[in-house]
Amino acid sequence: MKKEKTQPIKEKRSVTDFEHRMTVTLEPKHYINYAMTHSRDQIKKARKRAIFWAIFFFVLGAIALFKGASMEGSMADIYLVAGILMIVYQLFNLFYHFVMFPVALKRSVSKELKKDPSLLSPMEYAFEPDKIVCFLDGKHRNSVLMEDVLGVEDLEDTLIIQIKGGKRMIFPKNTLEQADPVIQEQIKSLQK
Repeated sequence: MKKEKTQPIKEKRSVTDFEHRMTVTLEPKHYINYAMTHSRDQIKKARKRAIFWAIFFFVLGAIALFKGASMEGSMADIYLVAGILMIVYQLFNLFYHFVMFPVALKRSVSKELKKDPSLLSPMEYAFEPDKIVCFLDGKHRNSVLMEDVLGVEDLEDTLIIQIKGGKRMIFPKNTLEQADPVIQEQIKSLQK
């Protein structure tokens, strides 16, 4: 017969069982600021490509317009239309990358927040020397071991803790300033 191993049952802890804790309520601006900051490199690359293609197709469009203007017949019309389309399309492409992309990104973040309203709900974070535990509506949401923290990113009004596996924790700076000194010291130690 096999011996059954009995595992000790760990008692679940609630947020009130932790000595050092703070409540964090994120607003849409925190998520939008995060998304814009982390998309900055992608936006720069896309803008450079858009400028390159705009110059390339503007030159091709100008050549097509010149060739169409110097010809007669149905081929002249095709060259003129192609030249106009190349130039107009690239103007719209530039407009999208320089004006509309940031607006679209903000709308996308807002749409995602509407799908998951729990992201805007108050979350309780409990701090221990070896981990940070997150509770949402009194229920355990996740735990992060301090050894899994890769670093801390300091934005305008937000502090972002980067965790292995691509996860991140977002804390508003004004909430951290009002936090327990032990929590402030623990966050400072992560920044080094």
